[in-house]
Amino acid sequence: MPDLPFPATLDASERVTIAHGSHRAEFAPGGGGRLTRLSTGEHDWIVPLAETGWPPAQWPRAGSYPLTPYSNRVRDGVFAFEGARHALQSLPGRPQAIHGGGLYQAWQVRHAADDAVDLVLQQPAGVLGWPWPYECVQRYRLDSRGLSLTLLMINQGETPMPFGCGIHPYFTATRVALHARRIWPTDADGLPGASQTTHVRELGQSAEGCDTYLSQWGGRATLHWPDGHELALHADAAFAHLVVYTAPGSDFLCVEPVTNVADAFNLAAAGETRTGLQVLAPGERFSATLLLALRPPRGAR
Repeated sequence: MPDLPFPATLDASERVTIAHGSHRAEFAPGGGGRLTRLSTGEHDWIVPLAETGWPPAQWPRAGSYPLTPYSNRVRDGVFAFEGARHALQSLPGRPQAIHGGGLYQAWQVRHAADDAVDLVLQQPAGVLGWPWPYECVQRYRLDSRGLSLTLLMINQGETPMPFGCGIHPYFTATRVALHARRIWPTDADGLPGASQTTHVRELGQSAEGCDTYLSQWGGRATLHWPDGHELALHADAAFAHLVVYTAPGSDFLCVEPVTNVADAFNLAAAGETRTGLQVLAPGERFSATLLLALRPPRGAR
């Protein structure tokens, strides 16, 4: 089975917009299935993505992209599953495979309405070394509460497929309040080992930055803005893990609900039972939903 490589560039020039009341969301299907803007009136909840194209290794720190068929990193781009060794393609200069193939490919619009859109990826076997064909659907809906997303995965192969999924949004918030009861400390390569019990209740933008792997967070977190805007994140239990990332001195805060911890394939193979690794039988479907509840300041319209 030949490996299908990274594309030379991604074309994010075509945009699809949905709206409900004062809420608006914009997407670039060809730009890795990204959410490129989410706003209420003049307030941007995520960093707007204005670029219309970029090389795969140089994606903008803006918008929100899907994580499929796994979240975060795979150590050295290699893992074993059911006795077979699989080698994934990594970006130039990066030893670890990162974020799955979804954000590097063009997605298709399957359904669009004034307040809803379905973005679909049909990935054949061999893309960036991933040996299973699958379908992923991002089902976005806007209503008075905010933006909901259902992620659907279908194993279209003939053997069981391990996988994970999630989203990677670059919020404009300055801090997030939560209660996570487990943390996964990382090594020099930014990859986790054994987890530890903890009580993490707040993280935010800082001069030092952070890249923190959490679990047992209850599927609830609230992002805060200095002007009183709040975004309440509600996630199904399948999103058992959460990544909070911000670069040193940056003006974004990534709060990423995901189903698996980084390097889940290798940790699970070593006997770790808390990785969140999912396995789909041939033809089996997986579905999980999260809600970004958008809350302008009291009295604001």
